[in-house]
Amino acid sequence: MTNNKFSGKTQRKNILCFLGVHKWERSGGLNIYSSNVREKYFLCKRCGKKKTVYEPKKG
Repeated sequence: MTNNKFSGKTQRKNILCFLGVHKWERSGGLNIYSSNVREKYFLCKRCGKKKTVYEPKKG
């Protein structure tokens, strides 16, 4: 039985994400042509947290 409390590497990753230092990776996006907004989806490789970024289309 392994316990995360004694695993240094896993504990360090949890602390970094707890402090807001995530390791974001692009996981997809949505581009609706009739809209002026583009959605980008990101996933933290350490903790699995998801975030969505909305940005205006150029041109």
